[in-house]
Amino acid sequence: MGLITSAGVGSGINIEAIIDAILNAERAPKESSLKRNEQRVESTLSALGQLSSSLDALNTTLDSLNNLSDFRIRTAISSDEEFITATATPEASTGSFSIIVDSLAQGSRLESTAGLFSDITDTVGSGVLTFTAGGNTFDVTIGASDTLETIRDNINAATDNFGVNVNIINGVSGPILSINSTVTGDGNSLTITNDNASLDSISTNLTSIQSAANASAQINGIAVTSDSNVFTDAIQDLSFTAVRVTEVGAPITLDITVDTTAVKELIVGFVKAVNDFQELSQKLGQSSVDSSGALSGDVTLRLLNQSIISTLQNTVSGLSGNFTTLNSIGVTFDDSGNIQIDDDTLDAAIENNFDDIANIFASTNGVSNSLQTITDSYTGSGSLIEIREKSLNDQKRRLETDRLNFDYRMEQLETQLRRKFGAMDSLVAGFNSTGAFLATQLANLPGFTNE
Repeated sequence: MGLITSAGVGSGINIEAIIDAILNAERAPKESSLKRNEQRVESTLSALGQLSSSLDALNTTLDSLNNLSDFRIRTAISSDEEFITATATPEASTGSFSIIVDSLAQGSRLESTAGLFSDITDTVGSGVLTFTAGGNTFDVTIGASDTLETIRDNINAATDNFGVNVNIINGVSGPILSINSTVTGDGNSLTITNDNASLDSISTNLTSIQSAANASAQINGIAVTSDSNVFTDAIQDLSFTAVRVTEVGAPITLDITVDTTAVKELIVGFVKAVNDFQELSQKLGQSSVDSSGALSGDVTLRLLNQSIISTLQNTVSGLSGNFTTLNSIGVTFDDSGNIQIDDDTLDAAIENNFDDIANIFASTNGVSNSLQTITDSYTGSGSLIEIREKSLNDQKRRLETDRLNFDYRMEQLETQLRRKFGAMDSLVAGFNSTGAFLATQLANLPGFTNE
């Protein structure tokens, strides 16, 4: 706080303007320097954040290209998915199979004796029913007052129910309990036991209407079975689902092929991720008369770019033959520094030299693994970018301290100036007052003329 808030009142001199001029002259150079450095630190931190995010995005894409299995994408094509659907693992061998579905897997069904019950309000006794099928089990407690309808609802709503569904069929001789299990496969028929013989009528004395059974099929004439409609190991590394029984004399053809479309999409995604990084990198590093990027001339960015471009252009170590570079499979640089795809060259390589493409990207020294080594060194804990950001944040804190100290010094200077100019203002005011008094006295002297 200044000693005088409106300097110059006593003397009539515009001391306020003089103080402002001195303060501005003192403040301007330091203020300009602080603002310039603050903007530099903030813009560099922002640019490094963008660069790190772009590298993370590139790294995510590389994750899908750094294992040879990523290129062993297989597609299973059924000639009619109304009868058979299928999926293949990367390890599946290519080939063609003729499949006949002889029967679908089925669950089991039990029913109570006709004429045993007269109404759905009938009761049967009390105790615990235990339902078992294919290694699954759950219990339901039956109360003495529970009706057939209540028993049905309690079984269907049981927490551990593994697929047992109870219905009441109102036949001509009275209601019948129909109990179905969705558990399929030979030997997996539903059984119901109790701890009280009064419950035999809805457990041990039920009639088996349908037994659980396997699905059966023929693969190239070889009989196979499965305890469900999904055949998981009938063909190595392939799973197919029987949807319907096939028509006589009309087998379904199942072809296992390399999914060339998916592989090309991986490479297209790789090119886009690299170009997205290159575009940001060029923007951040640009240097021209009109404008410069936040990382113009930055050593970190320059070394990163050099490493990535070199990896994209170099021959993959450890490979031999005609396909050892990205360029050899149609992934090349254009005039702007981005990479592009020659579709004809890439399609031909996928068709005829598939393993070579996989090795270019995913071998130990392949493009993807080499690029990930680079990106990992620039992102994450202890990385080059993190070290730069820590240094910049330290600078930011020092600048904040410098600004606080500078603002304090300026307050002190203003206080001193107001004190000094306040004293001068009082002195000049005193001189003016004395001069006015003398002038009045002189004017009252006899014969005084003010010329």
